Amino acid sequence: MTPSQPPLSMVTASVLGALTLALALASLLPTTTLAQEVTVLTEDLCAACSIETTPDALLGADGESVIGIAWDIQRLTDGRFTMAFQDVITEFTIFSADGSQFRRVGREGEGPGEYRFVFWVREHANLLHVFDWKRRQITVLDDGLEAIRTLPVRCLDCNGVDMAILPDGAVALNYFLAAADAEQPADANEGFAVHIIEANGEPRLSLDGIPMKDRFDPVEDADRHLQVARDGFLLVAHRRRYRIDRRDPATGELLQTFVREADWIRDSGGNREPPSPDRPPATTITAMHMDEAERLWLNVSRSAPDWRDRVQSTGPGAHPEEGRYRYGPGSTERVMEVVDLESGRVLVSQVLDLEELGWWFFFTPGWLASYSEDGYPQYRMWRMRLVGL
Repeated sequence: MTPSQPPLSMVTASVLGALTLALALASLLPTTTLAQEVTVLTEDLCAACSIETTPDALLGADGESVIGIAWDIQRLTDGRFTMAFQDVITEFTIFSADGSQFRRVGREGEGPGEYRFVFWVREHANLLHVFDWKRRQITVLDDGLEAIRTLPVRCLDCNGVDMAILPDGAVALNYFLAAADAEQPADANEGFAVHIIEANGEPRLSLDGIPMKDRFDPVEDADRHLQVARDGFLLVAHRRRYRIDRRDPATGELLQTFVREADWIRDSGGNREPPSPDRPPATTITAMHMDEAERLWLNVSRSAPDWRDRVQSTGPGAHPEEGRYRYGPGSTERVMEVVDLESGRVLVSQVLDLEELGWWFFFTPGWLASYSEDGYPQYRMWRMRLVGL
């Protein structure tokens, strides 16, 4: 642990209670390493607090700028929005803050500023970092959107869920890679879920080790959400557990682990599970973002109270990999939790009743985007505000 960075406050407990907790956590998290400092988040809700959602800019009112569903949406520091669309993968689009103007960036190819599959776009210090999944590289664009350098990414299956830029310009990415392929000194039967690339393109380190069944198959899900705290440490949320790790991006050291306990949390052991009428949908963190006050906003999917009534049979013609059942519409509900890691406190836990929005995506603190095809594809941006604190 870096001496100049004191650990965050822990929830106090007796020696016996701490021992009991450690044993319980060990049974819940059998395959990945726990930090020496484990904080159980306390549900100490702010009674006067709530999350308000109000409509903002409409993108796509021109009938041409929005090209179907976007799998990556970002809001830049000047208020503009970026979108990478599923239907046109060799470019991305930048929208003005009010949605009235747009610009396509990139084209198909192998040269500077050319892409084969734009996957993520992230901003840092007036630069845009564009991850090309098929070319396995990051293109860095200046404020004039000109390519100034590229960073190679040593991934085989690059299907992670997040990318974050560190204060020194290094890049943290989520994808699974076996230790042998990552060229890391580790057990041959281990792989890593998070990888850090220096600003000059050289690999720094791989972290968050997971035992493997084989070269491409970790024993638990490797999807991770990434955020950089103000102190420069990296926050890593396990998508299929309610667990957040605080790591030193210079060394990879696991400094602190935060876990959440609640009756509605069902831990799947970090694995994807086939739907079953005997098992509710697992709890999943679908997004994690940090606001200016250093509070974490976690969008969590959990089983709805009537989930059993919504289990559907896939029928005799279903593909064998689909299984016998599926969780039908309404089997899960979305909860927004606002967490203060410094105090170890869950401030807000609110079910988001946003069915009228249709398909929506929480993409940054204080903002979500809802998609519709009312005549033509469009996105409505919504502001989310924490009130009462």
